[in-house]
Amino acid sequence: MSGGTDQAFALAAAELGMASAAWLFTAEADASEGPEAVQGLRDVLGRNWPVLDAVCAAWQSGARPPRVDATGLAQRLTGITRVVVVGLEVRWLDALVKALPASVRVALVRHSEFSPDWERVLANFGGRVELLELSEFQSWAGQRSVLLSFVYGAGGAEGLFALSAWVRVSGPDVRTQFRQLLGWDVLSVPLSIYPRWLVAVSATDFTQLELAE
Repeated sequence: MSGGTDQAFALAAAELGMASAAWLFTAEADASEGPEAVQGLRDVLGRNWPVLDAVCAAWQSGARPPRVDATGLAQRLTGITRVVVVGLEVRWLDALVKALPASVRVALVRHSEFSPDWERVLANFGGRVELLELSEFQSWAGQRSVLLSFVYGAGGAEGLFALSAWVRVSGPDVRTQFRQLLGWDVLSVPLSIYPRWLVAVSATDFTQLELAE
């Protein structure tokens, strides 16, 4: 594997999300060249991409991509009219958008450790997802609004992690402006390397945690 593989994964992580990209790359490596390719992917990219490392290790232990079903979450959001999403994980966001009524507006906060093509990202959602600048996300606050962040490792011994955008938007004042501050865990496997690209957060930052299956 070459530096081109790292660049390809960086692009996928930017526009799909690290967990979404990790399961995709791991599955394709195994399908094309077998278990040795999964180990090779881990050896070459794992230190730079700890979420990918965790997914490769889980795959080697028999895990496969988690089932993403947002039906229950959508039901618990009954009455919500706006969802502001911090971070990007396409598999999970796509499931939520499909499960929510068409009347619910969904927006992504335009902030990333990477450099995604935001218009290309939005194209994945058929016009259902909008963009919000970091400076204006509070314009969507209200008693029928939810602030949602993808998180990694909820319930694991390593702790709970999120993208740095969550630190930029969370705080005591924000907690009073939204009905819920929701953390949705997208990594159902343990992290064995300190998660570069992520920051440690507290479960108490959220009013509710939706755990990975």
